[in-house]
This record gives sequence, structure tokens and C-alpha cells, in this order.
Amino acid sequence: MTDNKPLVSVLIITYKHEAYIAQAIESVISQQVNFPIEIVIGEDKSPDRTREICEQYAERYPDVIRLLPSGRNYGPIGNCIRTLEACRGKYVATLEGDDYWSLANKLQTQVDFLEANPDFTICFTGVEVKDELGWNLPAGYYFPLPQKDVFTIEDFILSEMNIIPTPTLVFKNVLPYPLPDFYRQAMVGDMGMQLFAADKGKAKWLSENTAVYRNHGGGVTKSRANIEKADAALMKFYRACNAFMGYRHDKAFRLRFLENAKMHLIFGAAGKKGMDRVRHYFRRMPAYLKYSDKRNIKELLYYHYVLLFPSRLNKKR
Repeated sequence: MTDNKPLVSVLIITYKHEAYIAQAIESVISQQVNFPIEIVIGEDKSPDRTREICEQYAERYPDVIRLLPSGRNYGPIGNCIRTLEACRGKYVATLEGDDYWSLANKLQTQVDFLEANPDFTICFTGVEVKDELGWNLPAGYYFPLPQKDVFTIEDFILSEMNIIPTPTLVFKNVLPYPLPDFYRQAMVGDMGMQLFAADKGKAKWLSENTAVYRNHGGGVTKSRANIEKADAALMKFYRACNAFMGYRHDKAFRLRFLENAKMHLIFGAAGKKGMDRVRHYFRRMPAYLKYSDKRNIKELLYYHYVLLFPSRLNKKR
């Protein structure tokens, strides 16, 4: 590895990706760019051949690839953070070890835009989503199809889905280092990077598909319990982020918390009856009241009636 500082650091985190990691690295190596890049690989002590494959590429491209030591398993967030903090470039491009870039000019196009538009700190693009068999999934299946091409941090805060496909993200390396403790304890590594970068500028979407995201379905992470756990972690992260950013975006964060409280009030009551439903009402209502700045009496009565007297409502219907 030379001492020349790269313009772009490509952050690759990988674990148990022996079937995919070579394609991911090759898709970066084959990029046609007119600026120096580095590939920083955080390999998280995989039990398969992922580490061996990464070592082979690091030996082949010693001036480009930095493979971080993996004497222990850091976990997804820990591995992401140590890899991110090792990135030296003015910009960081993210890629997980089971995804890959599909256009040779992907990086050049996105960096050209950011260099020409200093008020933007993020550039992302369209993406193809493939299932485990390599079949294309419908557009918008996993990531929403943007309805506009310029986004602000408020858009990211208020979105119920992750707007940016991880393998297409390129952002200006303006994150607050060292990263705050609440980020290190979170379950939202990619969302955290996006919010920190979006706090410093706007985001641009380019519609062309430049990468492939592999969707591995059927895992335990899709269970209801894990979805609720991830949602609670995201709200906790947002509250900490709101304070860390000096409440500059408090209005957007409060609206996000209110919508989350409404969702839990209604959908969280599904399947609950009797006293379980009553306990759910009193457990979830305080969050709704806390973030509802202007009391909507009609809405409040609706939630009260639907949650506490559902049988009467069904009779009226």
C-alpha cells in the first residue's frame, strides 16, 4: 500500500461470503476511474474461505487493497465501524461482500457529481435486487423507487424504509469521528452513515442501476420479534441522533416518533383481546401523547374506541 491518499475509499464488510466475495472485489477492481482509490475490507473472522479469498486479492493488489486484521469476530456493527474508521478517502463508497457493482463507470459518475456539487454529501443510484437463485426481483421490491431525485435529512428521517440501497451509496467522509457511543451500540450501521452524512448536505439519486443487491430471504431476522426489536433500536438511535445533532431536525424526528407510536397502537393490538388489549393501550398511548404536539381529539377518540371497545365497533359495522 502506497502512502498516496485515495480520493475514494471503498468499504467492504464481509462475513461468510465465500461464494460471492470474489465477484464483489472484482467489480471494484474493474472500475474505470481517473482518481486513486483504496479498498478497505473488514473480514469478520468467517468460518468459511472468505478470509482466504480476501488474502489472495490483497496479495494480488497490494497497492489498492487493505485487509483489516480479524483475530476475533466483531459482529456486523463492530466490523462496520472499524472498517469505516480505517477509510482515508475524501469519499466513502459502501459494498457488502455478497453484493457487487454492475457498471464499470459507477464510481466515476457518482464522484464526478459530488465533486461538481459541494452542497451534496450523498449520491446513490438505482439497484437490481436478486434472490438466492439469481432471479431478478421486481423494481421496488426491497428498496422504494424514489419519486424525486434530491433528498434532505428530513426525507431519510421520515421514510419508513431505507431509501438508499447500500451497494450504491457514496458519501462525503464528513462523519463525526470518533463515532459516538450510541452509534456503536446501534443495529443500524448503514442508516447511521446516511443520517450523519445527510446532516451536512443534500443527497442525489441517479436513476440508472449500477449495482446488484442480493436478498437472502427466510432468515430469522424477518420474524416479528426481530422486526419489533430492530424498530425499537431504530427509534432509540433516532432519539440519540436528535440530541447529538442539537435538535436541529427536531420537528422531523418528532413526527417520525409520532407515526411510529400510531403504528404500534393499531398494529401492535392485532391478536390481543380482553385485558391484554387494555394493557397494550395503556403501554403504548403515552408515546402517542408525548409526540402529538396538537391534540387531535377526533383521532384520540378513534384510537380509544378501536382499542378498548372493538366489539362495539364491529357491531356498528
